[in-house]
Amino acid sequence: MTRLVQLETRETPSLLRPHLHVMNGGAEPVGRPERVSIRAARLEDVATMFELLDGYARKGLLLPRTIGDVYRNVREFVVAVDEQDRVIGCGGLRVYSPVMGEIIALAVNERCHGLGVGRQIVETLLEQAHAMDMCRVFAMTLQEGFFHKMGFETTHITAFPEKITFDCSRCAKRAQCIEIAVAIDL
Repeated sequence: MTRLVQLETRETPSLLRPHLHVMNGGAEPVGRPERVSIRAARLEDVATMFELLDGYARKGLLLPRTIGDVYRNVREFVVAVDEQDRVIGCGGLRVYSPVMGEIIALAVNERCHGLGVGRQIVETLLEQAHAMDMCRVFAMTLQEGFFHKMGFETTHITAFPEKITFDCSRCAKRAQCIEIAVAIDL
């Protein structure tokens, strides 16, 4: 059975902490969101998504991408937005086969950590995978505990030969890769 996913309406309950502020990808300061929605990424989101992803890449927590990479793959992404439609997080689902996909480029504005934004992004991506009748979704991460809380289990990258063929073989960090493979069966 296939579940229908409506990306535009997924929201969290109010999370009020107005004394804290976040930077929206280098834009104006904003308070913690009262409401978070998950929707499909749009072309106008790419600059903010790139800033967010690049910030994590500079810390060695994500693989580096160019803004062109983000534009080319924007259809793989969903974004978490606040009540004023400002991007506060993103993540993507990359399809490797009719039965397997990968959660990619999961990033949340640091000031929004602990609000469940990353969890909502991953849940939405898993719903997309389920709607496409995928059987398994994996992620490469340095935060395996986060994924374990969502039912993923640690596994070995060799379980995903498509990933090795398409991505790992071209990765500049392949010789010293420290990412951990986690997977969930749907």
